[in-house]
Amino acid sequence: MPLDSDTKLPPSAEIEKTLLCEARIEKLINLAFKREVIRKVTDVILPLNDGGCGPAFYCVHAIGGVAADFRHMARMLGPEQKFYGIQTPTDKRNAEFVSSIGSIGQYYVDELVKFQPEGPFFLGGHSVGATVALEMAQQLIARGREVRLLVVFDGWLLNTGADISFLNPLYWFNLLCYLPRWINEVLLVKYSFQGVCRTLVKKFSSRHGVEGVVNLSAFTPEHAAFMRGLYDRHLEYVPNSYPGRVLVFVAKTDELLNHGHVKAAWRKIAPSSEIFEVIGTHVDIMQMPRGLPVAKRLRERIKQLSERA
Repeated sequence: MPLDSDTKLPPSAEIEKTLLCEARIEKLINLAFKREVIRKVTDVILPLNDGGCGPAFYCVHAIGGVAADFRHMARMLGPEQKFYGIQTPTDKRNAEFVSSIGSIGQYYVDELVKFQPEGPFFLGGHSVGATVALEMAQQLIARGREVRLLVVFDGWLLNTGADISFLNPLYWFNLLCYLPRWINEVLLVKYSFQGVCRTLVKKFSSRHGVEGVVNLSAFTPEHAAFMRGLYDRHLEYVPNSYPGRVLVFVAKTDELLNHGHVKAAWRKIAPSSEIFEVIGTHVDIMQMPRGLPVAKRLRERIKQLSERA
């Protein structure tokens, strides 16, 4: 007899069903990662768990255009939560595709609406993907579609007027308050002193800003041009105010010279934003074990909004 979400099962059957769901997710995730490795990605919507129940959650890629990186978050959200990554197809990972955040958002929105013709959206993005997700949410609303929740995974939002100038004494006061935590988390725990020095030298000696965080020599010239272009368009993008619900996950250990920027920027552009600070770095909060509180909060929020609707 086929099982649905309302069927009452004995404990052993519940465990078996959960294991089967987790095995299916693992298979999907491994397949998605394998496709990414061989660089033959053709679809914008990447299923990381399409077997759950309830509304789907869509998450926009970070600087590399790769959605398979979200496999860890898909696992942490559990077998009941549908999860789709939004990625850049291989043949579009070039400088021409990233002409503006608006054009990128329009391309993804067109694909998303075809994939889900009806119903509200739960949409998010990690890092620069949060900026693309914001633009997508604006465009979806303009088309008459509902974005029930916009989720930001430690995504910087620039040109909001919320950042504090280096010339402001308050900036340096905040830096002194933040410095001990950064030293403990980054210098003493995550990296060695020599490793941090190498990272800083690389960051300040790189010819392009993205080279300070990504080793572009590991990518094809076209893919590297894509990342440089996406980084530049992110710097240029001027966001409009956003009236919808926003859940912002902020890594407590952010970049030393830009501490507190994520919270201030999103509160400026979306005053009703719910800020959820997470122990960890920009990358840690999307992986085990630091990402577990993130997944738990997101799962609860989606459930609350779905039940309320």
